[in-house]
Amino acid sequence: MQTTKIKTLSVLGLSLAMQAALAGNITDINVSTLPNKQKIVKIKFDSGVVSPTGFVTTTPARIALDFPATNIQLAQPVLEYADPLLNQITVAQNNDRARVLLNLSKTGQYNTEVKGKEVWIYVSEAANETTHTPAASNNYARNDFVDTPVSQAAPNNSNAAAASANIDFRKGSSTSGIVELNAPGFKGQPDIKRQADSLTVTLKNYPLPVQAQRNLDVSDFNTPVRSIVMRRIGNNTQLTIRTKGGWDFNNRSSGNRMSFEISQKTDMAMAGLSNANTNKSFKGARVSLDFQDVDVRTILQILAKESGMNIVASDSVTGKMTLTLKDVPWDQALDLVMQARNLDMRRQGNIINVAPREELMKKEESILQQQNQIEKLGPLYSQTFQLKYKNVEEFRKILRLDDSGSSTSGNSRSILSERGSALIDPATNTLIITDNNNVIRKFQKLLEELDVPARQVMVEARIVEANDGFSRELGVKFGYGGSNGRNSWGNNQATALANNNAYANNARTAFNNAMSGSTTLPTFEAFTVGNNINLPVTAATTSLALVRQMSSGLLSLELAAQQAQSKVKVISTPRVLTQDRKEAVIESGVDIPYQEASSSGATSTSFKKAVLGLTVTPNITPDGQIIMDIKVNNDTVNTTCGASEPCINTNRLETKAMVENGGTLILGGIYRERNGESVSKVPLLGDIPVVGNLFKSRAREEERSELLIFLTPRIMDNVGSTLRY
Repeated sequence: MQTTKIKTLSVLGLSLAMQAALAGNITDINVSTLPNKQKIVKIKFDSGVVSPTGFVTTTPARIALDFPATNIQLAQPVLEYADPLLNQITVAQNNDRARVLLNLSKTGQYNTEVKGKEVWIYVSEAANETTHTPAASNNYARNDFVDTPVSQAAPNNSNAAAASANIDFRKGSSTSGIVELNAPGFKGQPDIKRQADSLTVTLKNYPLPVQAQRNLDVSDFNTPVRSIVMRRIGNNTQLTIRTKGGWDFNNRSSGNRMSFEISQKTDMAMAGLSNANTNKSFKGARVSLDFQDVDVRTILQILAKESGMNIVASDSVTGKMTLTLKDVPWDQALDLVMQARNLDMRRQGNIINVAPREELMKKEESILQQQNQIEKLGPLYSQTFQLKYKNVEEFRKILRLDDSGSSTSGNSRSILSERGSALIDPATNTLIITDNNNVIRKFQKLLEELDVPARQVMVEARIVEANDGFSRELGVKFGYGGSNGRNSWGNNQATALANNNAYANNARTAFNNAMSGSTTLPTFEAFTVGNNINLPVTAATTSLALVRQMSSGLLSLELAAQQAQSKVKVISTPRVLTQDRKEAVIESGVDIPYQEASSSGATSTSFKKAVLGLTVTPNITPDGQIIMDIKVNNDTVNTTCGASEPCINTNRLETKAMVENGGTLILGGIYRERNGESVSKVPLLGDIPVVGNLFKSRAREEERSELLIFLTPRIMDNVGSTLRY
C-alpha cells in the first residue's frame, strides 16, 4: 500500500514537472462577442497551454491574469478596442511569468476554459459593484508586478514598438490624474505647451512607430483629464492630454520617465477670497507657522530652512509681524509675508532676492537704462545668414525693408535697432544684418525657428459620376408599291425586297439560258419599294417585314421595337502635392474657342474652359489635423444648347473643412432623375380606338445620375517620404 502511494506521488510530481516544462509562448490574442454583452478573449499558445490565475479590481476596473512559466511573443503588447465593456488588453512579462491585463469600462467578472492550444476567457459585466473573483482561480498579491508597469512591453519582444514611447494613466489623490510617459532612448528636454483645454508634450527627433500610437479615453475616472493621444508628427512624438474645467499641472522627470499630474484648479473668486493671487499656483512643501511679534527677517530665515532655498533679504527689509499658518505651502507663506510688508522678490535658480517693491523697480529700471545706452553707443557687428528653406524675399516684411533692399529701421515696430540695417541678396538667398550683438542674437534665434522645411500635403480627390439610363420605342411601318416575284421574308423591308427580286431574277436568267443556250445574261432591274406611309419611327435595332405580291403591287408591313439600357461610371482622381498654407491648382480639360463680336463689328476669338479642376489650400494644425480651403469643379461641354457661345455643364463645390491625417472627407453629392414618355401618331388615323395603334409609336425614357466627391489629404514626411495608396 505504501508503495502504491509513493508511485502515485511520483506520477503526480512527474505530471506537474512535465506541465511546467511544456509551458510555451503566447503567440496571439483574439476577441469575440457573445450575446448578453459577453466577450471571449482567446489567448493562443504555441505549446504547453497553462490555466491562468488572477484577480479583479474595481478602481480602476481591471482583470489581471497570470500565466506561470510562459513567455510572450506578440507583435504588439497593447491592443485597443472600441467596445462598451473591453477597452484595452495589455501584456507584460515578469521573470518567467506573463500577465495579461484586461482594462474594462465597468467592473467585470470572468471564467476561464482551456480548449486545445487556446485559453478562453469569458468576460462579462459584474452583477454588482463589488469585486468578483472566480472560486476556481487563486489570487496573487497585487504587488507581484509592482516593478513592471502594465503599460510596458515584454523585455523579450523584438518588435520596434517595445523600445518606443509608451504611456500609462492612473488616478492620484484629490481627484487628480497622473499621466506617465516612458520614452526609452530619448535624449533632450521635452517641449511642453499649455493651451486652454490641453497640454501638449513634444519629443523632438524621437519618431514613434505606427503600431505604438495610442488614443485613451479616461473620462470615467472623474479627473480633469478627458483623453490622452500619443501619435507621430513628422519625425517627432507628440503627447496630447485633453482636459476639462480649470486645471493646473505639475511635471516630474527621472531619466526617460516623465510624469504629468493634472489637478483641479481652485477658483479663488468663488471661495470669496481676494483675487490678487488668482493666477498664482503654490506647489511647495507644506509648513505650519505660529509667530507673535517676530522680526520679518527671522521669518524669512525659517522659510529658507524649510524650503531648502537661499533667501537673500535686502537691508531695507525691516519690521515685525504676527503670523499663524497651518499646513500651507511654503511659497504661499512667503507670498503672504511679502504682501503684508509691501515686499517683492526676484528668483534666479535656487536664490530668492527679497526687497521692497519700489527698490526692486528702481534697480530694474537702472539696468534697462544701461542696456539702452549700450544699444545706442555700443559697437555694431555684421553677420551673414544664408537661408536654407525660406526665400529671402519673405523677410522683407519682417525686417521692414523697402523695394531697394535698404532698411527702414526708423520704424519702431522693426526688429532692428535704430542704428541697425539689413541687406538682402536674392542671388545667393542671403541676409546681411548689421546691428548690436543683442539684436543679432535675437535674429539668429528667430531664424532658427522660421527657416525650417515646410511640411507638405498630398491631396487626392475622387470624383465619382454614375449614370443609369433606359429607353424603349415601339411602332409600325407599312406601305404599298410595285414589284414582281413571289412572297418573301426578311429581317426588314429592304432585305425582303432583295430576296424577292433575287428570286425573280434568278428564275428569269435560268429560263433564258435554257432557251437560247447563250452564256450572256440580260440584266433586269427590280422595282424599288418604299413606305407610302412614313410613320414617326426611327430605325429599329430588330424588326420583321413581310412582302406580299398583290397583282401589280406590293404590300409591306414592318413592326419596329427598340430597347436600350446604359450604365456608365466615371471616376476621376486628381491629385496635387503642395506645401503647408500654399494654394495648389490642378486642371485637366479643354479650352473651347468661339467668335465674339464687338460693337464696331470686328470679331475676336475667345475661349471658355471646360475642365476637371481641384484648387486646395491646406493648413496643418499643431495636433496633426488638416484644415483645407477646397474648390472642385467638373465641367463638360453641352453641344445641344443651340447658343452662339459654348454652353458648359458645371458641377462645382467650394467649402472649408477639417479632417485628420489620412482621413477621407465626403464633401457633397448631386443626384438627378429624369423620366419621360412620348407618343407620335398619324393625324386622325392614330386616334381611332384599337386600330389607331397601327398608326402611332410610343417612346419611354428614364435617366438617373449621381455625383459624389471624396477628398483624402496625407501629410508627407520631410525626408524619404513614400506615399501609399
